[in-house]
Amino acid sequence: MGKSLLFSLCLCLALCAGAQTDIGAVDTYAATIRLNNNDIEQLADTLTAPFSTELEKARAIFVWISENIAYDCGKENRLETVPDEAVHPLYYTQQQLENILKNRRTRCEGYAFLFRIMCRLAEIQCSSLEGFARFNGEKVDPATVEPNHAWNAVCLEGAWYEVDVSAGSGQCDGGRFNAGRRDEYFRMSPELLKRIYIQIDDDRRSNNSGRIILKF
Repeated sequence: MGKSLLFSLCLCLALCAGAQTDIGAVDTYAATIRLNNNDIEQLADTLTAPFSTELEKARAIFVWISENIAYDCGKENRLETVPDEAVHPLYYTQQQLENILKNRRTRCEGYAFLFRIMCRLAEIQCSSLEGFARFNGEKVDPATVEPNHAWNAVCLEGAWYEVDVSAGSGQCDGGRFNAGRRDEYFRMSPELLKRIYIQIDDDRRSNNSGRIILKF
């Protein structure tokens, strides 16, 4: 019996017995899951099947992505152009997904895209957000700045949280990616959001928080 299957069985038995799942157990389980044939539906189902709460499922997705997808520091794994409008609207989505899963590299918009898709497959409400991130502490004028970052808003047990999987996966050192999960970027605190993220208002595409929601 495979390690992931055995772990899943033990976890399911614990849940059925009424035991409360520890986040550490979710992390350990998610780290054992492997992607087969780039099947995103099977991956999302395998990751989330042992868990009963949206928090646990979203956490498993966050951990898997952060452990398995590297940040494309050299901008080598980006699709260069979006197809013409005549192309079926799902074509680019499928091409982007296949590109990320095949090469296991992407940038912030790809992380947000992948997290949103996997949450939706797990029947969790999730949107992609766009704005400005000042990871180096630089001063920014929100009235003139152009968006430079993408992350997510996810609804867990009726409450909305913001998640940044790209920042939570590690960081670039020049052109090299140093992997290392940073859990503070899962369900980010108000203090972290205030320190790093700039809200950009847009009445045409904004949610109640004022952050832009990208519909892709």
